[in-house]
Amino acid sequence: MGADMTKIYIAVSTTILAICLSSGLSAGYYSGKGVIANCGSEVAYDNGWCAGYLGSWADGDIDMVRRKACIPSSTGIGVLKKVLMDYAEKNPQDVEAMSGGELLQRAFSRKWPTDSTDDTVSEIYRKTC
Repeated sequence: MGADMTKIYIAVSTTILAICLSSGLSAGYYSGKGVIANCGSEVAYDNGWCAGYLGSWADGDIDMVRRKACIPSSTGIGVLKKVLMDYAEKNPQDVEAMSGGELLQRAFSRKWPTDSTDDTVSEIYRKTC
């Protein structure tokens, strides 16, 4: 039984370590330059990728998963793309320095800012529209 417990301990420890090491990877997975390149492309695949990336970010914001901008629920992908591309054109330094998620957050929060509340308990509901 001792050898079995050691194997279980190693498996659990390895799993916990893998989770801890991978937890922050998605925040900077796509660069701002990569997002702008895909969203500015004429290739159908890149346009589909862009639509999915923008739509999932906006859905998360609208559903208050992370309230960083007050994107109206009726906003289409074309409008999101235009807001992003206009922001990128005016702020090339952000495109170079930010991750894709940071760039979207900055562009959308400048277009549709939130109002702050006094709620210090929950980041989710701290920003309201």
